[in-house]
Amino acid sequence: MVDDNPGNRALLRAYLTRLGFEALMAENGHQAIRIFKDAAPDIVLMDVMMPFMDGYSAIERIRELPSRRWTPIVIVSAMGAESDLVQGLEAGADDYLTKPLSYKVFAAKMRTLSRMLGFQRAREDAAARERVVSDAVGDGIITFNVEGRIVDCNVAASHLFGVERAAAVDASIAAFIVERERTCFMERFLACVEGQGHADFIGGMREMTAQSLDGRQFPIELRISELDVEEGRLFIAVVRDITERRRIERELATHAQRLQEYHDEAEDEAELAKDLIDRLLRHKHVAAPGVEWVLMPAQRFSGDMVLTGRSPSGRLYGLLADATGHGLAAAVSGLSLANHFYRAVEADLSLHDAVMSINEALRALLPSDRFVSVGLVRLDVAQRYGEVWVGGVPDILLLDGHGKLRRRFASAHLPLGVTGFEPDDCRPATFEWQSGERLLLCSDGVIEATNAAGEMFGARGVDAALAQGGDPLSMLRRGLDDHLQGTAAHDDVSALSLLLS
Repeated sequence: MVDDNPGNRALLRAYLTRLGFEALMAENGHQAIRIFKDAAPDIVLMDVMMPFMDGYSAIERIRELPSRRWTPIVIVSAMGAESDLVQGLEAGADDYLTKPLSYKVFAAKMRTLSRMLGFQRAREDAAARERVVSDAVGDGIITFNVEGRIVDCNVAASHLFGVERAAAVDASIAAFIVERERTCFMERFLACVEGQGHADFIGGMREMTAQSLDGRQFPIELRISELDVEEGRLFIAVVRDITERRRIERELATHAQRLQEYHDEAEDEAELAKDLIDRLLRHKHVAAPGVEWVLMPAQRFSGDMVLTGRSPSGRLYGLLADATGHGLAAAVSGLSLANHFYRAVEADLSLHDAVMSINEALRALLPSDRFVSVGLVRLDVAQRYGEVWVGGVPDILLLDGHGKLRRRFASAHLPLGVTGFEPDDCRPATFEWQSGERLLLCSDGVIEATNAAGEMFGARGVDAALAQGGDPLSMLRRGLDDHLQGTAAHDDVSALSLLLS
């Protein structure tokens, strides 16, 4: 598991442990290559954007390493554009999962890969046992003449068709083809012997249905080649039983269909929930001068939320949140969070009590693999006194009247819904302000916005945009537009700006 973000590694480790996997962790591509060489893992989960060596380069290096067995590599990244998918597959990845992860889809993918590896190991073990018995056991090889009469066959062919080697000599090769395909096979073969057949029959590969001496029918892969010998024309048929391959193909098709059904269900849920969730989350927003926000979902349904409210005493509350998951799961998280946020606003709770109350409510409601990263603000305009609490989202910035950074409130707490909080965990940072200053909150979608060159906007991009002066929200959007140059953001982008009068 390769990811430079400790939170992502912790979440994936929890998922994998729940599924019964043992996880080896790396923080960048260099570490991933070293661990791959030393531990020979069964599956590689690879992030893309990392320091020192990105995921694409690491995948290419891993694929260049000598290996006697296939190791599936799955990219796990917030970069879900078609170009990212194509680049990942061309680099050597076998599949692509987009963050935020759906646990159901992730679990289904891992189970499918496990089954495929199981099939691979079973076939390797079977081949090893056969090699111990006899080096000759492998594909069936049958030599026959221009009339289709068998001249000789190897031990593998004898086993395949259930006939003694001596008994097979002088029998027609057509006898080992099922009756419904036998006539066509012989007509095409004899036409080729006479120089009138299709060129692809001799030397080409085809799939047919064979039958053994006891009447068992099974699919085979057949290739016929001609030998130039002094005593006349001879032909060699290389026969491979593909029963196991067909079975695996059927199982893979079934698994793919199930994955598609999971995807379709998630899409339907998102479509049904979108309008309702948007209305429920927006109808209590404070429409006041200086309260500005932007929400740009990466897909049709956003896991980000921006909420504001004013208490009966006139205090202004603001919240920016980023819920894990998508579709209905994220919608439930957002609805519950919004409901308890507005309850805290109506009760005029201190930020300490509001955080404690909302966290306990989310812990009781959300599954263990779900949580919500938030930034919370409570402003007493009359006293020019504010409280700030940051759990999991990027730093909240206090800007002076010229848009310059005056103070940074760092993310010092866990997201909501992860664990129970002690009183100190809920203690907010406090500050006083001068008229004309602003607070700016943003989601990690802003920080992680990646352009076509693979460069993230980052905290430096935010600082550089704000350094231009002027309205911070406008400057932030302009900076993002200049950075992305038309490239779609790979994650939800949200920001909230509050003018401090």
